[in-house]
Order: sequence, then C-alpha cells, then structure tokens
Amino acid sequence: MLTYKNTYSSILYLLSVGAAMLVASCADTDTDVPAPTIYFASDGKFEITLADTLVLSPKITYDRNSTYQWMQNGNIVATTLEYEFVPQALSDYELSFSVENSNGSDSYNIAISVVEAIDFSQFSNFSVPTKSGLYMLPDTLSNFITQHAIFSNAINADTTMWSGFAFSNSTSKSTTLTTSCIGCAYSNTTQNAYMAVSCYSPGAVVMFDRAYTIKSIDITSDNFAYLVSKFGYISADSTVQIAYPNAYDYVTLHINGLDNNGNKVSETTYNLVDCRFDNPAKYIRQTEWSALSLKQLGNVYGLAFEIESSIDDFPPFFCLDNIKLQE
Repeated sequence: MLTYKNTYSSILYLLSVGAAMLVASCADTDTDVPAPTIYFASDGKFEITLADTLVLSPKITYDRNSTYQWMQNGNIVATTLEYEFVPQALSDYELSFSVENSNGSDSYNIAISVVEAIDFSQFSNFSVPTKSGLYMLPDTLSNFITQHAIFSNAINADTTMWSGFAFSNSTSKSTTLTTSCIGCAYSNTTQNAYMAVSCYSPGAVVMFDRAYTIKSIDITSDNFAYLVSKFGYISADSTVQIAYPNAYDYVTLHINGLDNNGNKVSETTYNLVDCRFDNPAKYIRQTEWSALSLKQLGNVYGLAFEIESSIDDFPPFFCLDNIKLQE
C-alpha cells in the first residue's frame, strides 16, 4: 500500500508538472506567432472597364481573430475580408487594405485603372481578316470606325504617298530589307490586331467621340523602318541611296493632342531610334511593344502622329495598339 501511494503521488505530480509545462508552452506559442501577412494573387494592380465589378480577395497568413479595413480616399469603405469594387468613372483608384490582431498588423496598397480600351479587332466597317499582312492599301481610303474613334486615311494629289492607319496582325523581326516588311510590327509578341501607321504628310489622325485623357498607348517599330534606321536602303534600280543612317541619327515620334476642331493643343515625343551617344552600346531602337503614358497631353478630342528623323527620306512608319481612354 505504501508503495502504491508513493507511486500514485508521483504520477499526480508528474501530471501536474506536465500540465503546467503545456500551458506555458501554449502561452509561448501564442506570443511567438508572427503578425498577419497579406498576399494577393496578382501584384495588386488591376485594369478593368466601367462595366466590370472587381471582387478583391486577399489571402492572409497567421489570420487569428483579426479585424479588416478597406480604405479609399481616406475613408473606410468596408471592414470585411473580401471587398467588391464597383467603378464609378473612367479613372485611376487607389485603395488600401489592412489586417490587425493581437500579434501585429499588415497593410497592402491596391491600384485599379478603369479604362475604355479601343479594340482594333472590332470595326463597324471592316471585317477582321484571318491571314497575316497589311490589309489597308493606299488606294483604300475609307476611315476606320470603332465605338469611340475614327482613324483617318488620306493620299496626296499625285497618289505617291499615303498617310493614315492600316489594319495589320503581322509581326516580324526579319533582317532582310524588303517592302513586305512594311506594316509588320517589330516584335516577338503576336498581336490579334493593331494599326500600322503611316505618318507621311499630313500625318495620321484619330478623333474620339468626346474628350478623353489618354492613359496610355502601346507602340513598337515597323520592321521596314527599323531596318532602314540601321542599314539604309537604295532605289529599286540600285542607283540612288534613298536613306543612309549615320552616327548620331534619331527617329522621333511626335504625338499631338487635338481639340474638337482638330487643332493641336499639346504635344509629347518618344524616340523610336536614338543614336546620339558617343558609346554605341547606349543606342536606342524600339524592338518590342511598350506602353507609353499620354496623360500629360490633358483632355483631348484626338491625337495626331508625326515622325521626325535625321535620316533623309526616312519611311515614317510605326505600329500602334491598345489606346486606353479615361475621363
């Protein structure tokens, strides 16, 4: 009996010690839990149209007894984990999401762009071809019409030069200079539809249905123009050097904002080619699609494109896609 009592007492002691250690261990674990951390499936940047609804669903690690808060323009708009964003205008929105519990807090910024994008695959007077190539020839002078814009086409009096927009879906990085390269985007990325642009005088003009701020456009070099900027070209009979590039050459795209009467009211520039450096390693040539912000033009009713070059008789071609409109 004595041995049993001692053994029983020992067991009770061990159990009580073990329970105390377990409580202490749990307390230590709660104390050591990291603060909650927010993750988004994307990088927190979204682009939607005015007709869209965006459901924001952040993921949170160490989410224990947490409180949530969504803020916009300094105001709390929701205190739930998930938030449904409904755009009110063609504009940019900045939101912040925060989570907090007894172990700490975290916050995350979200950028939402609401745009009206001009879809070059949907024209009211032009059906999209299924093969590659340049589908608007100089003798086809009807304007392209989309839901929000009209793209001009013109040909000069002696029919030697055409200016305006040509539908294309062809890409090429050919190193052989032929006229078949004209209207081919210099890119490795296949586009469903874009505009090949000819900026011979009087230039290429697009007019919108009302005033917009142009959030951005995508541009890249025309394959033919790119090769001319590197190698030049000669006449068909190989007797006259039509264009010949030199050191310190440049090709600059001028983008003008227009008022409702088509008058120029603002301007920005972008260098498609810039070799004005002593070190050739610094030469710039546009070799892929790039997004170019045009917000600095202000609210405009249209855009006019012109090309300036130090290379004599340079073919003033480039490629245009993804015109994104805001209010």
